Amino acid sequence: MSTENPASCVSTLDLSGGENRGNTEESHSRGVRSGSKVLRFIWHSLYSQYNQVCSRSQTLRQLVCREANKPLPKKLRHTMRLNKSAKRKGYEFYISDEDRSIPTGIPNCPRGLEYLTTIDQLLVKQKVELLEAFTGFETNNKFTIKNALGQKVYFAAEDNDCCTRNCCGPARPFDMRVFDNFQQEVIHMHRPLACSSCLFPCCLQSIEVSAPPGNVIGTIEQEWSICSPSFRILNHVGDTVMRIEGPFCTFSLCGDVEFNIVSLTGEKIGKISKQWSGLAREIFTDADFFGINFPLDLDVRMKAVLLGATFLIDAMFFEKAGNQETDRPGML
Repeated sequence: MSTENPASCVSTLDLSGGENRGNTEESHSRGVRSGSKVLRFIWHSLYSQYNQVCSRSQTLRQLVCREANKPLPKKLRHTMRLNKSAKRKGYEFYISDEDRSIPTGIPNCPRGLEYLTTIDQLLVKQKVELLEAFTGFETNNKFTIKNALGQKVYFAAEDNDCCTRNCCGPARPFDMRVFDNFQQEVIHMHRPLACSSCLFPCCLQSIEVSAPPGNVIGTIEQEWSICSPSFRILNHVGDTVMRIEGPFCTFSLCGDVEFNIVSLTGEKIGKISKQWSGLAREIFTDADFFGINFPLDLDVRMKAVLLGATFLIDAMFFEKAGNQETDRPGML
């Protein structure tokens, strides 16, 4: 039977135990170093992603600011209407390329009428007044004047007092002010109080057109007739240059009512047509649509006078008194 030395056994156990502890500590330190490397890699990855997001958001913010401030901060196009809210916020106008394309400085052309030299048609749309539609209480008429593409060219507003509107009805005198897209008054029209019936040949309708306001460029005067309405158009010196001939019946029965513009020789050169605007609009309101056709080379002042003729025709034949139709055949 063999015997071992106890001291040698203890030393052997101590050595083996110390080696195991050393291996455990070394493996632990390796794990810590590996974990720190992983965490450092994740941190750098996240930080790089954060920088990319910040740079992209900065670019996006700059892009949004640039687009939001186009074309200029606190500026609006001259062809846009600057309302009271925009004025309170400090917005101003800037002139766009489209505005610069409007011809200016044309000889013998009143200020503000330069655009009329480039067109041969105008569309006049009357604004629906809800108070007038529901109660029959007469309000000032407002019109939007557009070109053939439907773009707003001018805006017209009647200037009248409440008593005159509701007492005189369609025969009331009024001043019509026409503004361009710069909100400057370019045309002023005055219609005096008169009668349209053939029973009063000495007191027939007329309207005077000024452009710019205070400078008379023409007049429209009603001619005495029994069957169908007719008007003569006078220039600034009082010479008759054109005539307007209307139909015997001006009822709008699901169709257009045309007033022909003729030269002094009787040749038709254009027309003013009251267009059908829909059953409900025709029955319950007096808001009408008009189209004006004239030669492209017509004197720009006569184009403005034809616009005044449109307002006179609307007041005489298509304006209702208390939403009650007062039209009648002929000029009785």
